[in-house]
Amino acid sequence: MTMQQLRDRMIHYLTITVPFCGLIISILGVCYFMWWSGDHSTGALIYSLIPVAMGVLISIPGWFWKREAQKNDNDKK
Repeated sequence: MTMQQLRDRMIHYLTITVPFCGLIISILGVCYFMWWSGDHSTGALIYSLIPVAMGVLISIPGWFWKREAQKNDNDKK
């Protein structure tokens, strides 16, 4: 595996996998708070949406790195 492939895999992980996992965890959190424990408060909803927000915040550097990596690849050609 070359360094470019490793870099691309890391960027893919940051931009797609992390927010997707946050979404899944949030869905499970909403299910837990709303249905299983019967807590219908706004706080429970906000608390269960925190993983999505964290996933998006973590993925922001990956968006910039992807653009810079594409610039770097185009410069080398």
